[in-house]
Amino acid sequence: MRIGLNRSHLKNIALVFMVVDNAWLRFSTSFSSVAHLVTRFVAPLFAWLMVDGFFHTRSKGRYCQRLWIAAALMQVGNVASFALFKERGIADNIFLMLALGFTIIWLFELARSADGPRRIWLRVAAIALTVLGIALSTFLFIPLPFGSAIMVEGGLELIPFILIAYFFHESRGKQAVLTLAYSLLLFFTLYGGIEGYQGFDMFCVNSDWMVFSVIPFMFLYNGEEGRKSAFGKWFFYVFYPIHLWALAILSVAM
Repeated sequence: MRIGLNRSHLKNIALVFMVVDNAWLRFSTSFSSVAHLVTRFVAPLFAWLMVDGFFHTRSKGRYCQRLWIAAALMQVGNVASFALFKERGIADNIFLMLALGFTIIWLFELARSADGPRRIWLRVAAIALTVLGIALSTFLFIPLPFGSAIMVEGGLELIPFILIAYFFHESRGKQAVLTLAYSLLLFFTLYGGIEGYQGFDMFCVNSDWMVFSVIPFMFLYNGEEGRKSAFGKWFFYVFYPIHLWALAILSVAM
């Protein structure tokens, strides 16, 4: 057994902090905004583990299919939540971001072994999906019934990070340097850098640029899968929507 944390350890850590962050989003008046700050590694860690899983899965097709089915079911549930809870409905859908990211890097992977025009078209498709994913997280929203919408959660921060993790999979050092550089680029270009500082509380709230917070976990990962079971394989797919629904129901009840 290698020293460090395996995939199961990292997923469990991310799950705990994911609940903390979503609880803060629902009940921000009852929690310090620091809760949002310290959870910035969660989505990047899930994205990074997805890329690592891309290189180790026995069936990329099944993996991709699971993500897209989960994304579609989550979106249906989100529409239902807006029908029930109005403005307190659920807008989150990390499965969509992961499914889109997986599809993008798979297209790039297929292009590596393709020849001629097919290689070009695969790369064009991957780039087009990258642009679409970023657009769907910034200014492009596809409206759905009851005020719900299709959007890519954290796409601006995470899709480029997924590409960094994919293209530099063999070097965590390069991943770390490029991730830090991209985080700083977001900080200075989108969040105003030091000039945009409006106090510690707003710094915590506007902290989605902190993709670099995942770097320590990248180096703690020992490359091992951890305990494997059918329960562990499907747990995240079930737990993610259930905890969001539980928090939404609790917020409405209170």
